[in-house]
Amino acid sequence: MNMAISGPQPAFKVGDCRTISRDKRSWHRLEADLVRRSGLAKEETAITSSRHVVLLNVQGNSERGQYFIDGRNAGFAPRKPGAILFVPAGCSWRGWEAGASTAAYLAILVNPAHVAELLAGGQLEALPSLSPDLGFEDPIILNAARGIGAEIRDRNPLSAMLVESYTATIFAQLMRRQRYPAAVRKGGLAPIQRIDDDLTADLSLLQLAELAGLSVPHFCRAFRQTLGCPPYAFIIRRRIERAKDFLRHSSMPVTDIALSCGFSSSSHFSNSFRREVGMTPVAYRGTWPCKA
Repeated sequence: MNMAISGPQPAFKVGDCRTISRDKRSWHRLEADLVRRSGLAKEETAITSSRHVVLLNVQGNSERGQYFIDGRNAGFAPRKPGAILFVPAGCSWRGWEAGASTAAYLAILVNPAHVAELLAGGQLEALPSLSPDLGFEDPIILNAARGIGAEIRDRNPLSAMLVESYTATIFAQLMRRQRYPAAVRKGGLAPIQRIDDDLTADLSLLQLAELAGLSVPHFCRAFRQTLGCPPYAFIIRRRIERAKDFLRHSSMPVTDIALSCGFSSSSHFSNSFRREVGMTPVAYRGTWPCKA
């Protein structure tokens, strides 16, 4: 099933299941849709949305699947309740997933012009570009999305104002956490993809520059202009992002996490993590529910 989302639509995902309940509400250029279903086996998604899509996994694990963004394989990350997906307006998102037989999701669809009004006074060109992110956890976005979900049934006159505040919070945080603001140059995302493919590799500037088709000085300059930091700092940040996933979703010892994410020692990992996140890895793990 392929849907181009613009006006009122049927359920966001399709599959052989029974819809237990569905609550939907629209505000100024924003729509929220809370769907609960049972009897799920395999569900499919095939959309190209004219609006930004924020999808919160409310209930049920998503355990396996495959996603494609604009025809390119985007992989799949297992998700638990609280996980978030983001697909910017204009992107084609297709794929399938399977997991818990009873599940619920909250879909929030926002007009890009509304985001511009909230964050940049209507100047779309002043906002950084947004990239798809198909499965992540962020407590700030989670709480704001839950706030929007709570307003679906609340007919309080201040509901619209609250929803606008939650929406601004979601997109401000999305822009802060964007991993890939743009391609470094004609090499596209190749250097960044190479970093992500093996975070333990000791990559040289020459190797990354060759992937981008640039000399080392030009690559370093383009990288900093595009991503706002030098390559070494970016690699450290990506390693820390990977470590955060392990800290949230596993019981691996901190030392093992450090080595699996490319840090030379647990002390190197702890010092880098504290500088970037503002707390130690152990303290960060303690802020999340215990994972098996």
